[in-house]
Amino acid sequence: MKDLIKPLIVKLLTWEAKLVLAKHKPFIIGVTGNLGKTSTKDAIYAVLKDHVHVRRSEKSLNSEFGVPLTILGEKSGWGNPISWLFILARGLAVSFDKEYPSYLVLEIGADRPGDIKSITAWVKPDITVVTQFGQVPVHIEFFESRDAIVEEKGYLVSALKETGVFIFNADDHDAARLWEKTTARKVSVGIHESADVKAGNVRLYGSPLQGTEADITIDGSTHHLVLPEVIGKSPVYSALPALAVVRELNISLEVACAALRDAEKPKGRMRLLPGMNGSVIIDDTYNASPKATEHGLKTLGEIETTGRKIAVLGDMLELGKYTRDEHYKIGQIVAKHAHKLYTVGIRARITAEGALDEGMLDENIMQCDTSIEAGHELVKTVGMGDVIYMKGSQGVRMERAVKMILAETHDPSHYLVRQEKQWTSR
Repeated sequence: MKDLIKPLIVKLLTWEAKLVLAKHKPFIIGVTGNLGKTSTKDAIYAVLKDHVHVRRSEKSLNSEFGVPLTILGEKSGWGNPISWLFILARGLAVSFDKEYPSYLVLEIGADRPGDIKSITAWVKPDITVVTQFGQVPVHIEFFESRDAIVEEKGYLVSALKETGVFIFNADDHDAARLWEKTTARKVSVGIHESADVKAGNVRLYGSPLQGTEADITIDGSTHHLVLPEVIGKSPVYSALPALAVVRELNISLEVACAALRDAEKPKGRMRLLPGMNGSVIIDDTYNASPKATEHGLKTLGEIETTGRKIAVLGDMLELGKYTRDEHYKIGQIVAKHAHKLYTVGIRARITAEGALDEGMLDENIMQCDTSIEAGHELVKTVGMGDVIYMKGSQGVRMERAVKMILAETHDPSHYLVRQEKQWTSR
């Protein structure tokens, strides 16, 4: 029965969303890629919200359900059929809403082949943003190859209106080559390569560590960007497309930089949090892919601290035939940037193997079956000045370990991912 009802709900939601787009004709900013989609979407929303009437995808609602739900202004009904009936009933009235947003920021993802192609059959963005791809992208288990994933994301570029703008990451070869998919105007962002919106001198600041700052060059002028409570290049990569968007919409870049500084920082994405006993947590537990994990570990290695650098890494899921090689490579990277390693899950045991082979001592490696077990072990050892980088795929629930060592001054429900009842009851 569930297999019959789900396609019907998707079909009805999509039909209602099409009606809404046809009636209100909002300016659509579509965000895709393999890394940093949600953080980029949130950054774009942060720089627009004080200037235009804008709505964004909630959390990571980026699927065949999530996109129409965002357009309708609804949240998921989860497994409750009554909730879905009410959602569909309210959706019928949205076309007549006189206060409908003039801008939509839609995160559009692909778990399976055809996901984005089906959405772009009816969603035509005014601006498409493509973030980054990893050498081994997340969800690759369900695609024939990494090129197939890039091709799937490319449908959002092909769907651009003729008068639209394609914003892409110049540092990422795959994102850059997608510009062949459209004749729309192109705007590049980046840190390493030449770009229309470029970040330079990316650095950590504060003692104790407080965040990341960078110098942003746009049209020959330089602006100072400060991102408190998050660290590394990943948050900067998320901020750059937002600055490119405000450039297109003639919003002050100084005001936009201030908005990014003051915006609520995303949960579980390179988030700096105080830990127990005077430690510092880098909470990167929203999800995991090889490239994102590598970025996080290298950032850990750059930090100056009087304590130890500890990596707590869970399984990276949905890597298919690349599972062993990528976990092993991450272990090798850990050995270069951390003093101690805690692994969580069967796949992450290969990470421990890689760290051992790279020279990390066996006494500095702890292998755990669950995130709760890892949390118990951390509680015994975490001390003053320790910096703990925590990462793992969503299914490993690494936020449970973060919760166990989070400083008492910080409410987990406010700072950590997956604290809603639908998650905590699992």
